[in-house]
Amino acid sequence: MNRENSKILSFSTGASDPVRHSVLLVDDQEAFRDIARDQLATDSTFLIIGEAVDGANAIELTGRLRPNVIVMDIQMPDMSGIEAARHILRDDPGVRIVLTSMGDDAEYGPLAREIGACGFLPKRELSALSVHALVDDFMPPAGSARMAA
Repeated sequence: MNRENSKILSFSTGASDPVRHSVLLVDDQEAFRDIARDQLATDSTFLIIGEAVDGANAIELTGRLRPNVIVMDIQMPDMSGIEAARHILRDDPGVRIVLTSMGDDAEYGPLAREIGACGFLPKRELSALSVHALVDDFMPPAGSARMAA
């Protein structure tokens, strides 16, 4: 996978609402990262701080950028989103991970929660509101390294 497409972003929203969620987008498809960025940009409490193109890149950028929310595709080459999420949550159980996929396999939701992610959203249902619904009510494990404001 060509990591030249990964991005570290830093900018001000210019909005009066405080940023509550620093977000890392993870998907091997640039078109979906563009859509996800546009969807989350409709809510000033989300700040996209980076984009990763695969699971290994997500692990690397999570360590560098310290997002409190990760929106990650399940089906990626080399390392699945499930495998990457397990690794990230082992190192930082307080990060909120929302897993996505083009399909809406009935097993994805329970599997996401089983590994410690906030939940699962089919890509066609991704919106700022649906991400908020998952991450705002998520309670990280007691003693986790970080908690969102």
